[in-house]
Amino acid sequence: MKFLPLAAALAFAAAPAAAQAPPGSVAKPVAQINTTMSGQPILLPQGPVQVTVTETSVPGEGLIAPHKHPFPRYAYIMEGALKVTNLDTGTVTILKAGDFSVEALDQWHKAEPQGGQGAKLLVIDQTAPGQVNMVRKAP
Repeated sequence: MKFLPLAAALAFAAAPAAAQAPPGSVAKPVAQINTTMSGQPILLPQGPVQVTVTETSVPGEGLIAPHKHPFPRYAYIMEGALKVTNLDTGTVTILKAGDFSVEALDQWHKAEPQGGQGAKLLVIDQTAPGQVNMVRKAP
């Protein structure tokens, strides 16, 4: 029977522990944005701010009806794609999974899923405490 020298045996025993060390975190920038989708500067409410995070699902045949936001709204597209039409400016933007956007302030817009599939997005609102950030357009 052969024996490893003590130093080699200790190095061999320590190797699996070192190989299993947890990896460090990795930060991958997704977006750096200074204006809304329609070119407006991003301005935060003055005073206390309430942050609301919502997961929104839109079915393939669905629609996010015309609406506007009085406060900043950020959207990260998790799944699918949306065609966003700004009814005030006429601009159309296609947002797909992995995209991040800052929605227009006080401009009417709507969104429709693309490709016959639905969409899922994570929405972050910054409002004055107790305020809502979606005003629906009357039919």
